[in-house]
Amino acid sequence: MNKEQLFILIDQHFLAKLEYCRLFADVERQVEGWFKGELIYLFNSLKLDWEPEASIPGFGNKKIDFKLVLDDGLVYLELKALYHGRQRGQTVDLGIYFYKDDVGIWGDVRKLASLPEGLGFCVLFIYPKPEKERWNQAITTYTQRIAPIVLQEESEISEFPPELYIAKLEVSRE
Repeated sequence: MNKEQLFILIDQHFLAKLEYCRLFADVERQVEGWFKGELIYLFNSLKLDWEPEASIPGFGNKKIDFKLVLDDGLVYLELKALYHGRQRGQTVDLGIYFYKDDVGIWGDVRKLASLPEGLGFCVLFIYPKPEKERWNQAITTYTQRIAPIVLQEESEISEFPPELYIAKLEVSRE
């Protein structure tokens, strides 16, 4: 299995469970653990060569959410659930994940950009799916901010339903 096939299977798995994403949004909660648990279930059922909370060679105690050995080499995945909407009585803007380092994706991006081998991806489970213009604005601004780290989007927001967008961002250095 290669990374494109893996990403298709991840999409299919979660698109079959949209009722969960609707429920999570209805109760105004970010539930990253559920997404990680579902990936553990999926990777195990696919009989992949994978490891959760994998150590990064040469980086002490730093861990990556998932390490997979695929036909096209090592692939590392860092997962984030990005709920945006009402939460605890306040509106959570999608942009918070891109400009606040303590709640955002910066730590994961930095880890993936420093990998000594393989491909690194931030897999973002964004619910509900943001408006395409808002998403493009957020990702463009963020990409400019983090240069020389490069994000290459491997997914297309228009191909996802209103409940969920699964963004796959390849992280590398120029």
